[in-house]
Parts: sequence; C-alpha cells; structure tokens
Amino acid sequence: MTFRAPHLAAALLVLAGCATVRDVLAPAPVGKPSGRDGWLVYQVASLRFEAPATWHASGGERRIALESPDGRARLEVSYPETPFPDERTCLAAADEKLREQAAQLERARRHATRFGGVAAQTLEADERGWHVWAYAACDGGVQYRVFFTAATPAAADPLEAQRTLVATARIGGES
Repeated sequence: MTFRAPHLAAALLVLAGCATVRDVLAPAPVGKPSGRDGWLVYQVASLRFEAPATWHASGGERRIALESPDGRARLEVSYPETPFPDERTCLAAADEKLREQAAQLERARRHATRFGGVAAQTLEADERGWHVWAYAACDGGVQYRVFFTAATPAAADPLEAQRTLVATARIGGES
C-alpha cells in the first residue's frame, strides 16, 4: 500500500473491512467493458460501478480494491458478511462509523445522501496530503462501503474517476 498516513490507513481498513484469506488468494477481479473507451464495470454483490481500465484491481468476492498506476489514488468497495437487520439500523451504523472516522480526520464533512440509487451516509475529509471520500450505502440491511482517496492536490484523472464512480454506481437491478 502506498499510503503513509496512519489515520487514512485505519479509515480504509474500518470502512472497507479487512481482506480475507480468500480475497488474498483469489484471482484479481475482472471488469467488463463499460461501453466507454478506457473504462470497465466492476461488481461487488449487487453494486455496479465504472472505474478506469488502467487501474490495478485486487480483492475477491466481498471486496474490490483498485489503485491508479501511479499509486496516487485508490478505490475500495466492500460489504460485510453479516447484514444489518434492516435499512434503518444499517444507516445508523454507517453514521456512527463515519462520525468516529471524521473525528480523526481534518476538515471532515458528513451528511446523509444517496449512492447507487439507495440511502447512504457520506464523509469527505483530508488527511496529511490525501483527500478522502467515503460512502456507506444501505440496500435494506446490506451495507456497501465505498472508500476513494487521492493524493492532493488531486490530478484530473483521479477526480474524473471519483466523479464517474458516483455517477455510475448502481445497486440492484440488471447486472
């Protein structure tokens, strides 16, 4: 991992969950052509999103990590093995976890939002030369954890990747 900030690394682990042995041993996730040159569609359970084709993919069934070729941007998408009892509990847990993380980061902002077409909580913050966008989206009791970070000042490519992630993320529906 190219990140050096301890709080950023801790936030990444908390929000994305720890990689399982199965993830480490699994073949790298393979994206499908999105229909746009240079972009692939990845899927984690029922969450689909686009990411740059040049980014290195790793992970497994419950977690996908994508890293830019220069190591200055990273995206992690995961969901926990045990779902929450319902959406309300899921969103409350998301809010609490992001509140804890916000206390450790600089210039943190949190709020309720929608991500992938479902209710979510979001956190945007800075940490020692990195900008963080975190989302916890709840599809019923299933919580999707999305963590995107880019070195600051962020170049155009990572910003486009972050905007594309938010614009293309969809939970449920057709694969």
